[in-house]
Amino acid sequence: MKKPLLLKIAAGAVLLGLFGFLFIGSIADTRAEAYTVDRAHLQSWRLVLEPASGPNDPLLVLQPTTELAGGLFKQIFSRSMESLNSPAAPSIPIILRSEFDKGIGDQFTPQSLLAAAKAAGLESAAPSPRCLVHRRISEPGGVRQAFLVFFDAPAIAEFRRRVGVEPDALSPIMFVAGAGGELNGWLPQRIDPAADCLAAVEIVG
Repeated sequence: MKKPLLLKIAAGAVLLGLFGFLFIGSIADTRAEAYTVDRAHLQSWRLVLEPASGPNDPLLVLQPTTELAGGLFKQIFSRSMESLNSPAAPSIPIILRSEFDKGIGDQFTPQSLLAAAKAAGLESAAPSPRCLVHRRISEPGGVRQAFLVFFDAPAIAEFRRRVGVEPDALSPIMFVAGAGGELNGWLPQRIDPAADCLAAVEIVG
């Protein structure tokens, strides 16, 4: 009598494990499907100075329409099946506080840096979203994660070069969702598209 019972338990465990494997695989497949953004939501960008109290906080950023980040957040939330937070004001960091303090501040004030970025045409040179990147770290206190969009933005790289900072030291990204801590704690980000891209971001409309 015991042997059939053990066989049933073993079979149940195998089926449960298979179900879990397939379930996790389906979530991964869903996350890897292309995300979409409306073309109209890429047409209005605004340069803004941020308070930037910490060294990795952005000082100068490029803000999109609220619809751009909002639409992506909804897609991420519907696929991730996790509780996530969205940043209060999503933006692409252009210059970090530490970069300003280490050298740029000898040439510019924050206001003159903002003026230089406007003169360089960063508000009109709309970045093009390339892919979604997912960062996740398991720690003793829980899990930290961030979803961010990587952009093709040659105008930002050229501006960083002009003001004397390494363009590749800060990839043009925008945090869209996260959990487990401040999103600025993930900065600076250096994105390798071949290794880091989770899913493409397609422009529609």
